[in-house]
Amino acid sequence: MNKTLESVRGSWITRDSEVAEECRNHLRQSIDKIPTELRESFQIVLDWAETTEQWDDLIIDCTAKHLEERFKEVQFVETQIKGLIDAIRSTKDVESINALRAVTRETLERMNERKHLQELKNLEDSMKFQASLSPTNPKTA
Repeated sequence: MNKTLESVRGSWITRDSEVAEECRNHLRQSIDKIPTELRESFQIVLDWAETTEQWDDLIIDCTAKHLEERFKEVQFVETQIKGLIDAIRSTKDVESINALRAVTRETLERMNERKHLQELKNLEDSMKFQASLSPTNPKTA
């Protein structure tokens, strides 16, 4: 079972996934009872189904991770905006305008730093993914 789908256990997605897995297991256990001329075809279909499920699980996990990262990013930006709004509300005279500029500058620096770190992480993840697709990797061979 896909670890992301564990949170929705009991839904139609997990029920269908479990039924499909049970069917594949039953076919694997009874493969010797299938006529020889059909056995290889069944084996190919079973392997294809398992490969498809593995790719589906990978896509679901990546999508969930991406969604979680975007949610954290929105929370971060929301916090920064609230800080700017508080600084704007406290601006009442010329001296506080300089403080507002400083708060704005600091906020932009934090946001740019976070964006830079995210870009580095994305680049690293991309390189790991490309490395996992290389023919020398035993997972894909």
